[in-house]
Amino acid sequence: MKKIEFLIRCFLILIFIFTFFSKVHSQTLEQSISLGLKNSSTLSSESLEWASLREKLNQAKAGIEMTGILNGSFSQSYSGESGNYNNSHSDSISATLSKSLYDGGVSDAQKSISQLNIDQKSLQIKILEQSVILEIVSIHLNTLVANFTRKLREKNLSRVIEQVEANKARYNVGAINKTVLATSEAHLARAQSQLIQSRVNLSNSVSQYTSLIGETPAELKFPDLPSNLPNDVSEAEEIALKKSMDIALAKLNIQLNDKKYNSLIASVMPTISTSLSATFSDSSRSGYSEGVSVSLSLKSPIFYTPSTSSKNRELVASAKALSYDLDEVVRKTKLNANISFETLSASLSLIKAAEKELSTAKIAALGIKKENEFGAKTILDVLDADIEVVNSEINLWQAKSETVLASFKLLASIGMLNTESLGIQPSGPQYNEIEIIAPPLPSPVSVLKINNWIN
Repeated sequence: MKKIEFLIRCFLILIFIFTFFSKVHSQTLEQSISLGLKNSSTLSSESLEWASLREKLNQAKAGIEMTGILNGSFSQSYSGESGNYNNSHSDSISATLSKSLYDGGVSDAQKSISQLNIDQKSLQIKILEQSVILEIVSIHLNTLVANFTRKLREKNLSRVIEQVEANKARYNVGAINKTVLATSEAHLARAQSQLIQSRVNLSNSVSQYTSLIGETPAELKFPDLPSNLPNDVSEAEEIALKKSMDIALAKLNIQLNDKKYNSLIASVMPTISTSLSATFSDSSRSGYSEGVSVSLSLKSPIFYTPSTSSKNRELVASAKALSYDLDEVVRKTKLNANISFETLSASLSLIKAAEKELSTAKIAALGIKKENEFGAKTILDVLDADIEVVNSEINLWQAKSETVLASFKLLASIGMLNTESLGIQPSGPQYNEIEIIAPPLPSPVSVLKINNWIN
């Protein structure tokens, strides 16, 4: 019995230690981002699709492969009446090796298309990763502010309860009237309501955090502003034009359309192939024979099909549309960089204003408390002043939170929000093999060249 009690006590002590350290453990924003990226099923799915495209590239790199076919037949037959059978047999073996010598450039075009599909998927993953990071930053900050607000509301409720109890004592001795007591009780009801709402907000934030990150939040640490922010709007636009993944993706789309055009040309080019055949046969009727043959074949279309002409017109239209798309992406990228920088600047100004508001509220509250001691202010004035301080503190933390979020949105708008810039080890399938590829613009598809080729 004593042994069981000892084990139970040890178990309870272990639970206490675990709970204590889990609460005091400070979790940074970078840690939240790392866990969230690892937990993202969408990113994992996209990464596996990238791996699938890589295998398609490996298949395309195999090029024009040699094929071989082996055929064999063996037969034995008996015929005739009982005691007088005729025995006959026939055996043959043939082997054929075939290889395409020239396919018009189809295999080369397919390799280029496969590589561009991989590059395209890589950029799409990085863009998705960027949006996931922003979501993680937002919920990390929301949970922090929600928890801070809850703590402030709890402290405020404790102060209001003390004042209400003091007012009840004063009312019982006739020091204050019923109106003052009722007003203080109204303050208490409002403080209780605000605390309940803050707890609900915190519970919702924790649930969202756990769902996104995959773990219940520990004691979260408020992050600093990123160190790689641009100094002005011009620098932000300049970086965006170089680093924007949306621009890189638009360029890749143009390249891909150009390679599809090359593939279309290759599909109507002549093809050359060769084959080598060897045959061995042995028959009771014709005897033994063997033979070897070599063939060379040339295939070329004699006319272009309506579908080919239609495909040509499709590529011409796509080339024009993708050019317009690139111009629009460049315009939006510059605009978003400009807006994001101005938003961050405004958020920084809001912090200064919130700090001034809090400082003023604290000075006013201190003065009102001193005046209350001399009877110049009522206890209700003191309660109102305390509430103003609490609200100012909450406003300051919300302003800080919005500023940090604005800074990360700015990095996203200029293509600088990724695991590398944050110093985070990427995680998830195939992540270590994915690189951002932002190629220069390819030579544009010549519309006149295509139109002159097929009408």
